[in-house]
Amino acid sequence: MKRPSSPATLLLLLPLTLASCGLFESKVPEDRTFQDQKLNWQACDPTILGEDETELFKALGDRLVCADMQVPVNWEAPSAGKASVSLIRLKAANADQRQGAIFFNPGGPGGDGLGFAPWFGFAWGKADTNTPVGANLKKMTEQFDLVGFSPRGVGASSRLYCGSNELAPVVRSPASDRSEQNVSAMIRVGQLVASACQKNPLTPFINTDATARDLDLARELLGDKKLNYIGYSYGTWLGSWYAKRFPKTTGRMLLDANMPFHATMQAAFEADPMTFQRDFREVVVPYLTRLQDLFGLGKTPEQVYAKYATLGEPIKNVLGSTTASLLYSRDEYPTIGVLLKVASVVDRLIKASPHAGMEVWLAQAAQATYFPNQELNDLSRSLAVQLLYYRESLAMQTPAPVVLTEGSATNTAVICNDTAWNQDLGYWRSVDNRDAVESPLIGGSFVSLPCLYWKGGPTVKKPEVPADMPPVLLLQNEYDPATPKEGALAALKATPNARMIMIDDEPQHAAFPYDTDCVDLPVTRYFLTGELPGAELTACSAKPLPYEAQVYPVGEKFTTGSLSKQSLRAQAVKDAQGLQALARNRQTIAQQSAALHGVSSTLDLDALNNYFRK
Repeated sequence: MKRPSSPATLLLLLPLTLASCGLFESKVPEDRTFQDQKLNWQACDPTILGEDETELFKALGDRLVCADMQVPVNWEAPSAGKASVSLIRLKAANADQRQGAIFFNPGGPGGDGLGFAPWFGFAWGKADTNTPVGANLKKMTEQFDLVGFSPRGVGASSRLYCGSNELAPVVRSPASDRSEQNVSAMIRVGQLVASACQKNPLTPFINTDATARDLDLARELLGDKKLNYIGYSYGTWLGSWYAKRFPKTTGRMLLDANMPFHATMQAAFEADPMTFQRDFREVVVPYLTRLQDLFGLGKTPEQVYAKYATLGEPIKNVLGSTTASLLYSRDEYPTIGVLLKVASVVDRLIKASPHAGMEVWLAQAAQATYFPNQELNDLSRSLAVQLLYYRESLAMQTPAPVVLTEGSATNTAVICNDTAWNQDLGYWRSVDNRDAVESPLIGGSFVSLPCLYWKGGPTVKKPEVPADMPPVLLLQNEYDPATPKEGALAALKATPNARMIMIDDEPQHAAFPYDTDCVDLPVTRYFLTGELPGAELTACSAKPLPYEAQVYPVGEKFTTGSLSKQSLRAQAVKDAQGLQALARNRQTIAQQSAALHGVSSTLDLDALNNYFRK
């Protein structure tokens, strides 16, 4: 495969195209190196996370500091230009006992992990030390700096822009509309996004290798011999990459919600339609069936699934994408039940009077009874109206210029730059046709992936497993839809000295902290002492899903561990603000992974989610 233009050639364009934007300086003085810089730690701007965090930052006091680290745009030619990486650091509460720093990455790629240091630090600092897990979490804030960072391309770091004037065509429901016109529209979108991103000379240098080297520079500038790390989702890919590239400086590393980091980005993506469909069919549908008295969707799994399968378009596509985004968090499973109930009622109203029009449908939807509980019924009526308006907006869509957020741009650059993709469109058309039938929840749209049209192939070489591969700890949910167990177990087998904790029957994406002794005690003990679980694979049982008192087995049984006991949410962290900080991290992990896997909610479900969280 043809390699891209050399980095030196690309960098000739940088002063002309980007210097005025302030993304990075075009030349680095010859008499110093990036390793010689001194980080200028200062009090953090309370809006550095994109919201006003004055109260949170005030509570953390002068332990919370921020700095901008200068990094080479191209690590192979450090003098050619530099970019900025934003760091936020919560200093260890007990400097005399400091063991080092723990860096966080929430996933993506394109996820901003800047907030993880203050959010986790605040929550863990309020842990109840009368519980074993709470005591360990508190010690982690005392013995480690907690460091969040915006990876190059996103957040408060130098941002990547992908945009162009060309109009991207409107794409209809990928699984339902398999017409040549719609497939061609998806192909055109992928081509335009690839072209827009590759026009930016910074794009080749937005990749996992560069981010791993940025992390190692941050470790060195903090004065630490080892890098300790907690990575979620794509963060497992980044963590594994770092450990293979820098085995001698890898410290204690938790990889939670594991991509097949031993393989390729294509391997990580290609199973998505099947695994999301499996989670929906085998976990959520039976769950909603068991809660028939609450949701009234059907007495059998077949009846419940039929509520989704028989929906008309575009409601079915909206529900599929929104449901997929809700699969990331177990706490949002009840919201899926309400969404399916509302969608089925709205769909029935439209089919009963297909020519009545919006005014009639809105009136009927606003008067319909969805649930006997008045508050839940009112929320459902609002959701029905919202769904109708969104359905109407889809019908009025027109072609629009290609403009990606910096997170989406970085996401695209990393997944296309890291490893090679099969660019045979015939192959992907066949995959899409299969997935549209077998996995319609999110299947049918692979031909729109920019990597299929990426010119030049990867810009970096993925590191091989070194002879001195350091031990790492993997944490995995059995039915995680976005990072399925098959890839995680294969990654475990391909990683010498690794250990895994598998949460049997757990369906959500990512876990730590999980709120059980079986999971959280060995993880926190590992960070405090370096002690890994003895067995290669340890199993822990899941917690019951919302509104249930027991765990219902789904499939294969992992039995090597002990039964779980709740210890974190119920005991170790009682403070409401601390729980809110944990919830924000949980939401960030879900959102970043959803962006990576191309699923999102187009509906505002905050009020409904908050209703069930009560």
